[in-house]
Amino acid sequence: MRKTFDIHIHSNYSDGSNSVGEIVKRAKKIGLDGIAITDHNEIEGSLRAMEFDSAEFRVIPGIEVSSKEGHIVGLGVREVVYSELSAEETVKRIHELGGLAIAVHPYDRIRQGVGDLIYELDFDAVEIYNGHTLSVTKSPEDTMKGLNIPAVCGSDAHCLDEIGMAVIRVKGDPIEAIRNGDVKIEEHIKTSRILMNYFKKRTGLF
Repeated sequence: MRKTFDIHIHSNYSDGSNSVGEIVKRAKKIGLDGIAITDHNEIEGSLRAMEFDSAEFRVIPGIEVSSKEGHIVGLGVREVVYSELSAEETVKRIHELGGLAIAVHPYDRIRQGVGDLIYELDFDAVEIYNGHTLSVTKSPEDTMKGLNIPAVCGSDAHCLDEIGMAVIRVKGDPIEAIRNGDVKIEEHIKTSRILMNYFKKRTGLF
């Protein structure tokens, strides 16, 4: 039986709107089996979330690192990976810490992704669907052509109602499932919801 995980969520330890406890409560309410808190260049929210880890609800430590060439999630790491390293150095450091290096939103038109470096560097997976990506320079189908690493997705949630918009379904340990490429992807991204939440946060009018 496969279990469902959202592996790209931001808390109020970086630019998310909600506390770790609120995120866990919401994830459980909508039926997720686990999450990863991946705050920008910050590990404290992820470590705080580990207090909620249990046999019934898995919490995976993680961080989203701003490398010089784009954003990279380190999944399964419990230490800060410093920003502004090269993408290659960032991937190497994540691996030294025993984690998976995931290229997130690599072809986002607005936010920085690593682009074609997914074909050159030692990434463990590439995020082909991202809940906060509104426009891409390369389609998910074209991204996967000639790519010999697993595909994953994540909501990139910054508030509670975005959690679960893009999830992976795996058997057993999620880290090992990604490493082995035994991942099923489900995306339920709602652009209208993302835009509404963005303007709500920016203006406070809603």
